[in-house]
Amino acid sequence: MKKVLLLKAVKPGEEGDLYVQALAKENYEVSLCSPISFKFTNLQQLTASLQQPSKFSGIIFSSPRTVQAVEKCLPDLGQDGLPGWKPLTAYCVGQATANSVRDDLGLNPVGEQSGNAQNLAKIILEGTKAGSKPLLFPCGTLRRETIPDSLQKAGVDFKAHVVYETIPHPDLEASINQYFEKGMPEFIVFFSPSGVRFSKEFLTKYAMDKIQLIAIGPTTKTAMEQAGYRVAYTAEKPSPECLITALQTLEGT
Repeated sequence: MKKVLLLKAVKPGEEGDLYVQALAKENYEVSLCSPISFKFTNLQQLTASLQQPSKFSGIIFSSPRTVQAVEKCLPDLGQDGLPGWKPLTAYCVGQATANSVRDDLGLNPVGEQSGNAQNLAKIILEGTKAGSKPLLFPCGTLRRETIPDSLQKAGVDFKAHVVYETIPHPDLEASINQYFEKGMPEFIVFFSPSGVRFSKEFLTKYAMDKIQLIAIGPTTKTAMEQAGYRVAYTAEKPSPECLITALQTLEGT
């Protein structure tokens, strides 16, 4: 069995990672190491906005962490939760984010097949007219400006709340060392630019040139190249299916 190491954030309380499950079914030996963790912030401001759905035309979820931030606000919204948001559009990038929006918040996601911020921005502009009520946009401190710039150029209003900070996982070095003590993987998959940056100093001691490195999405690919890595394949979208395609393609070359 080919060994695959996923450098991917783990959602607290998640019973099983979709990528691990999908790759195991394809007979890969999969391990997951979380390079990043998150500190949630400004949730009172986010709660205040969530209490006023009539002032918005929809909400944008650009990562699973933004869903988690909204989920943390639910106890302060009362027993009704988010009924006022159900008629509004919940834009989501990627399958994992959409699944969380559907399962954890009870909203109907739009754009889950977009795969990246650029494609999601196009979907948002197709469904939102200039002059509409603003979109609620919870985001992180390391957000890229793809979506905000696209909305501003089109005259679409939005209200951004920075609701989490991305920080290195405290167990990252130990997790990487413990993994490599058991042998080298054939593949390492990077899921985010911050994951690339935080893990680099701990990976340099190993023969990375002997491992095929896969990027999830173009922004992660750029970060990997800037870190001096040779990217063997870039998955088109953040989904288990696209990662399986990447692995099978590299095995066939």
